[in-house]
Amino acid sequence: MLALVNSPLRRWLLVSLLLPVIAFALSKIGLYLQRRNGGAPTKVSRALLSISTFTRCHSSGRREVSEPEPTPSSPAAAQPISSVQA
Repeated sequence: MLALVNSPLRRWLLVSLLLPVIAFALSKIGLYLQRRNGGAPTKVSRALLSISTFTRCHSSGRREVSEPEPTPSSPAAAQPISSVQA
């Protein structure tokens, strides 16, 4: 079916469908590597997460990058809520 579709439409379909899937897979692999290393980022996990962020930004059309939420293994997420001062 894709062979019958012209090139710009095929390119749009690939970018809109495959890039988010690739970004999701790269982020999951990067987070898995971080968890396996005790929560500390490695060179490979940082590279995978940055590529994932890049592909997510370019697949959705927006260019700003939001900060990822802290994971439960990070020190910021491990603090109890009662110790945080308003």
